[in-house]
Amino acid sequence: MSSEILDTCISQQVSSVVVVQEPERICDTDHGYVRGWGVTEETVGSKHLSMAHGIIPPGAGATPHYHPFETAIYIITGTCRVLLGVENDTFVDIKAGDFLYIKTGVVHCPVNCGQEVMEYIVARSSPQEICLYPDQKC
Repeated sequence: MSSEILDTCISQQVSSVVVVQEPERICDTDHGYVRGWGVTEETVGSKHLSMAHGIIPPGAGATPHYHPFETAIYIITGTCRVLLGVENDTFVDIKAGDFLYIKTGVVHCPVNCGQEVMEYIVARSSPQEICLYPDQKC
């Protein structure tokens, strides 16, 4: 392949890439902890996914909720107990290095029961944040 053709291909690819710096992230705290959404429909024009970086301080947690899409979380630091079900009657404990997958519609409630900040990356199969509560329907 000639370098002229390769240069054209690379230019087209670069124009299809968006870098979101920290000040451009969308931050929300409605669950009681901080998340910086870097990849969303609003930030980059995503059509099918979103990603965020977040922290949950010791003792903080979310209200039980669910999403109408899949969620995957990678734990960078700390530990967390994720309460599951409408009655929070089961749970899983996660720690740094773990991946957590939550199916569509599963009620969950992360709580940092540890002594250090839990830092994580979350990816979802939706370009928007949609958070529903057990008494709501999709």
